[in-house]
Amino acid sequence: MYERILIPLDGSEEAEAAVDEVVHLSPNPEIVHLQLVETGAMQSRQLEGYAMYADQIDDARKRSGEAYLRPLRRKLEARGLRASISAAAGDPLRQVIEKAEKMNADLILLGGEEGGWFRRRWGRGLARLASRLARRTTARLLVIQGPARRPASLDRAA
Repeated sequence: MYERILIPLDGSEEAEAAVDEVVHLSPNPEIVHLQLVETGAMQSRQLEGYAMYADQIDDARKRSGEAYLRPLRRKLEARGLRASISAAAGDPLRQVIEKAEKMNADLILLGGEEGGWFRRRWGRGLARLASRLARRTTARLLVIQGPARRPASLDRAA
């Protein structure tokens, strides 16, 4: 079964559906890693008369991303899973591939493609990256439908 599972997130409910699904996939994975991926920060930004530089923006985004991920990690830990988190900035495909290689992931679990930061920014969701991701990683990929796309009949059956 899967021992090291990576779940890239973009802040959408559809992507978070993968967090709920991981419990059903593997009875006792070694580690589940939640990764929030955002695009890189601008070199500097004017904010209320003060210049914020890239390192300050990246630090603030990382803290904010980890704050978003902590409740999801606690949710997995409450179900008896060992979970870790990270927030990354930059090209989403590259960030996911690098994290998968670093943790030697068996499975990359992608939430559905509706909504989220990737759709707003690029016009495509995280799940649309799956075909490109499949060509560049050895980990298996699984795309989970978000709650908005799941037929009501499937919810009744579960």
